[in-house]
Amino acid sequence: MTDRRPIEISFPIDQVNEIAEKEAHAKRYYRPVYTMHKWWARRLGSVFRTMLLYSLADGEMSVRGERQSTFQEENGLPEIDWDNPDALWEYYLEDVDFDGKTVLDPFMGGGTSIVESLRLGCNAIGSELNPVAWFVVKKEVEPVDLDDLDAAFEKLEASVGEEIQDYYRTECPHCDEHADAMYYFWVDELPCRNCGEDVALFKDYRLSNARSSKDDHYNVVCPDCWHVFETDDYRTDTTCPECSREYTPKDAGNASRGSYTCPHCDEHPEMSIIESAERFGKAEKSLFAVEYYCPETDEKGYKSATEFDRELFAEAEAELNEKRDELPIPTTERYRGSSDRARNHGYERYDQMFNARQLLGLSKLLNEIDDIENQNLKELLLLAFSSSLAYNNMFCEYDKPYNKLTGIYKRHTITARHTPVENNVWGTEYGRGAFSGEFDKMRAGKEFCQNPYEKYVEDGETKQRDGIGKIEGFVTDDPDRIGDPVEGQEDATYNVHLRCGTSEYLPVEDNSVDAVITDPPYFDNVMYSETADFYYVWLKQVLEDEYDHFTSELTPKASEVVSDPAGEDSVDTYRDEDHFVTGLTNVFDQANQKLKDDGIMAFTFHHKDPEGWSTVLKSVLEAGFYITALYPIRGEMRGSTHIHDKANIEYDMIVVCRDRVEDPETVSWRSLEDEIYFRAEEEINRLEESGSRLTQGDIFAVTMGKCLEVYSRHFPNVTHEGSEMSVDDAVGTIRDIVDEQLMEERIQTLSDEMDALSAVYLTYVLGRGDTVSYNSLNKDLRTRGVDVAELVTERLLQQKGDQLAVLSPEKRAEAIEGKRDPLAIDRAHYLRYLYEVDRLAQEFGKWSDTESIAALRRLADIENDDEYADIADYVEERTDEQLDLGDF
Repeated sequence: MTDRRPIEISFPIDQVNEIAEKEAHAKRYYRPVYTMHKWWARRLGSVFRTMLLYSLADGEMSVRGERQSTFQEENGLPEIDWDNPDALWEYYLEDVDFDGKTVLDPFMGGGTSIVESLRLGCNAIGSELNPVAWFVVKKEVEPVDLDDLDAAFEKLEASVGEEIQDYYRTECPHCDEHADAMYYFWVDELPCRNCGEDVALFKDYRLSNARSSKDDHYNVVCPDCWHVFETDDYRTDTTCPECSREYTPKDAGNASRGSYTCPHCDEHPEMSIIESAERFGKAEKSLFAVEYYCPETDEKGYKSATEFDRELFAEAEAELNEKRDELPIPTTERYRGSSDRARNHGYERYDQMFNARQLLGLSKLLNEIDDIENQNLKELLLLAFSSSLAYNNMFCEYDKPYNKLTGIYKRHTITARHTPVENNVWGTEYGRGAFSGEFDKMRAGKEFCQNPYEKYVEDGETKQRDGIGKIEGFVTDDPDRIGDPVEGQEDATYNVHLRCGTSEYLPVEDNSVDAVITDPPYFDNVMYSETADFYYVWLKQVLEDEYDHFTSELTPKASEVVSDPAGEDSVDTYRDEDHFVTGLTNVFDQANQKLKDDGIMAFTFHHKDPEGWSTVLKSVLEAGFYITALYPIRGEMRGSTHIHDKANIEYDMIVVCRDRVEDPETVSWRSLEDEIYFRAEEEINRLEESGSRLTQGDIFAVTMGKCLEVYSRHFPNVTHEGSEMSVDDAVGTIRDIVDEQLMEERIQTLSDEMDALSAVYLTYVLGRGDTVSYNSLNKDLRTRGVDVAELVTERLLQQKGDQLAVLSPEKRAEAIEGKRDPLAIDRAHYLRYLYEVDRLAQEFGKWSDTESIAALRRLADIENDDEYADIADYVEERTDEQLDLGDF
C-alpha cells in the first residue's frame, strides 16, 4: 500500500459537487444539525465527510451494519486499490467506522469537522477562540432525550409563552376575534433640519407583493394617512381610498442612499441621515402596518396599524419600564468594528437594537429558561433562544417580493434599517424566526443526531439512505481523557474535546493526531467575533456563572486570526495583514506538531484577491508544510451572507498538506509557469465540461490554487532572474496568467458574439459582487486597453469613492432608454427590465437581436440566473417567427 493518503492521489470532485450543489440550497433538509444556530461561512457537510473519508481511509477501516462483511460479494462493497483509490467513493453512503482515529480542527467554527468526524467513528478535538461557536458545537454534539426536551418546551410555553403571546394580538378585519400579529412594520423618523417637522424615512411605499401568485396586486401604504390597501401596480399612479391622496408608491419615498428629503418644505432639501442622527440622536420609530393571521377565519393579510396596536405596544413598554431592573437585558456598549454599519445611526448599546416589546418578551423568556434545572435541557433551549435573536430585533426587514422576514444577518454586517420589521417573539402558526420555530429547528437537529441519514443524487433524483453516522458526543475538558469511560453511561467513552481559546497554543500531545481537517478564516471576509457579540451578550446572562469564557464583556478580538478591512481609526482593536499571517502561521505550526509522522492537513479556502491567497500560502509554508494536492469543490450557495459582495466565488479549494522533511531541488519560476497554466486550464475545462458555471472569481481561485500546489513543492528554492522568488511575487504573477492566457480566450469568444465593451463587462465586472474596487478593476482593464470611466459613462457602473457599484437592470433602465446606440449588454438588461415590469411581450422587438440574445445567455451563466435564459428563449423563438424586426 502507498504511503500517500487517498486524498493525495484522487478526490471524487464531480460526485461530491453533485451532492454539494443540492446541499448548499437545502441545508436544513440535508443536515439539520447545521441549522440549529447561525454560524458564518459554515462549510458543507458532504464536502467535509468526503475529505475525512479520503484523509483517513486505510486497510484497517471497517463498515458498521449489514454490509460490513460483504466485500467482493455480489452487490457488496469493492476492495480498494490504494494506489488508485477511486473505489473509495462507494463507501460514502456506508456507516464507516475509523475506530477512534483522532481528528483535530484548530478553527472549528460551526463544527462541521467535529460532527462529521463523530459520524465516522473518530475522536474529535476542536479548538475555537469564539465562545459562541464553542457553545453551538457543544450543543450540536451532546446527546439529549427528545421526550425530556419536548416536556421542557411545553412547560416553558405554559409558564411564559402564552404571556408573551398576549402582546402579539391585533384586531381581525374579517371577524370580531383577535388575530395573531405575525409582523409589525415600523418606520424611522428624523426631524427636518430646515423646518423641524418629522420625516418618515420610507424608501418607497410598497409594503409587499400579493400573498398568492394567483393574485395580481400589491399592498401599498399611503404617504399621508398610512392607510394600507391593495393596488394593481405600485409603479403607476395610485389613489388612496381613505384620504384620496394621488401618488406613485414606487417613486414617492423620502429616503435614498443615506439621505432624506423633507416633504413639508417647499425646496425639499436633501439631508444626510447619519448627520441628522448625530445631531438628534437615534431615529424615533412609528408603527404603521401589521401582518396578521386569524386562526378563526384562517385568513392572512396586511392591515393598517390601529390605536389598539399602538396601545398594546404602550402596555408592553410600561411593563418593561416597571420590571426592567429585574430582567436579564444586555446593556453592554457595542464593539466598534469593521462590520458595524449601525453605530453612526445612534445604536451604541446592544439593548438599543431591540424595541421595548422585544426586550420584555425576550428577557421574560430568558428568565424562564435560566430556571430550568437540567443543565443540558437549559442549554439546548438557550440555543434556540439565541438563534431566534437574529429575527427578533429592529434590524430585520421585509422581503417584499417573497413576503417573508429577513434577519439581521442578511449580510455579514450589522446594518441599520429604516423600515424595520418586528417579529412575534414566541411565534404563531406562520412566520419565521420566532422562538417556537427555532425550537423546532433545534429539535430537528437533535432528531437527526439520533436518526441520521445521507442524501445523495442518483440519475438526477435526490434519494436518502438512513442510519449512517449517529452523532453522540461525550465532551471532556481534558484531551488526555479521550477514550476513557464516561461516568454513569454504559458502553460510552469520551470522544470529544472542545477547547475555547486561541489555537496558537494547543494543550494536545504531539504526534497524536491522524488528520487536521479545518476551514481557516478567510483573511478579511468575515469579522466573526464582532458579529457574534450580538448573540454573546444574551448568552452571557445565563452562562457566565457556568463557563469562564462567558465572563468577559464581549468576545475576544485581539487574538482573532483576521485582518480588518476597515482603517485603523475605525475599529477598537485593529488587526492588520501581518497579524493575520503571524496568527495563522502559529496555528498551522501547532497543527503540524500535533500530527503523526504520516498525518496530513486538509483545509478549504477561497478568496477573490491575491492578498488573501498570499497570506495563507505564507502561513502554510512557514509552518513547515508543503501542498501535495488541491481540488476545486462546491462551496456556499450564491447569495449567502458569507459570499455576498465577495466575488460570487462558488468554489472552495481543498488544500492538502504534508510536513516537509526534505529540502527540495532548485527550479526557476519560468519553468513552473507553463505547468501552472496547463494544470489550471485542464481543471477549468473539466469543471466546465461537467456543467459547472464558472465566474471570473472561480477561474482566479482555481488558477491560484494550482499555483500554490506547484510553487509549494519547491519552496523556498524557486528562483527568478537569479533571486529567490518570494510568495508575494509568485502570487502576484498569477493575475498575468489569468488575464493574458485564461481570460484572453474567454473574452475573445465573447467578442465574436457582441461588442467589445459588453464582452469586457461580462468577463471582468460580473461575478465580482455588487461592488468592485476601482483600483482592482482598473488594473485588470488596463491590460485590455479599457478605461473604467467608459463603463461609468455607459451607466454600467456607478462610482462611490474608491468603490464601483454594479447597477441592476432596473436601475439602468431609464439611462438605456435615452441611448442612441445601446450596447449588447444594454439591450439584454432592458429586456430583463421589460420582463420584470410585465412589458416583455409588447416591447421586446426593438431591443432584441443576436447580440442581445447572446448577452442574455452569458448573463444566465455568470449570474446563475435561469430567468435570463428563459428571456433569451422567449425572445429568440418569437424573433425567428418574424421576417422583419422593424414591424414591432
